[in-house]
Amino acid sequence: MPNQHCAGALAGLTLLLGSLSAPVVMAEELYSLNTTCRTGDRSFACRVQAVNVDDTTEYRHQFGSRTVSYRVIEDPYVRIEGRGSNAKPWTSVKNALINFKTEELCFNDEAFCVKNPSFLADVLINSGDAMQGRTRVGMAFAPNGRVDVACFDNGCDRLKEAIKQ
Repeated sequence: MPNQHCAGALAGLTLLLGSLSAPVVMAEELYSLNTTCRTGDRSFACRVQAVNVDDTTEYRHQFGSRTVSYRVIEDPYVRIEGRGSNAKPWTSVKNALINFKTEELCFNDEAFCVKNPSFLADVLINSGDAMQGRTRVGMAFAPNGRVDVACFDNGCDRLKEAIKQ
């Protein structure tokens, strides 16, 4: 009997310790794309890697020895976070602007932009009729990352003008 108790205790301890281990991060590459990134007026070659990581989709932009990443989180509400390197923490972006004509997506008042036709095609497909015929879509985010204001087409220019006043 003592051996059965020891075996049962050992099995229970093993189960408990196993449940205390670090969570497993599941990552799956969706696509990679050689494209152009931009900071201000300076354009340069970059590589975008889209990866599903647990409950988020990360977009890793590699150029030279640097990686700038953005991730889209959908639960409990849609938000976007970014970081300037893998060593920096994720922070909520202030705003994002999509220009469907130029196939460009920009963050934080165009501090960082990327041409990503794959992502923009997904936006058009997943939004159904809501985005059909749109040329631009913009979003401003609250400090918690939730969308505060959205604009479309010429309304994005009007929104920028109102913010400047």
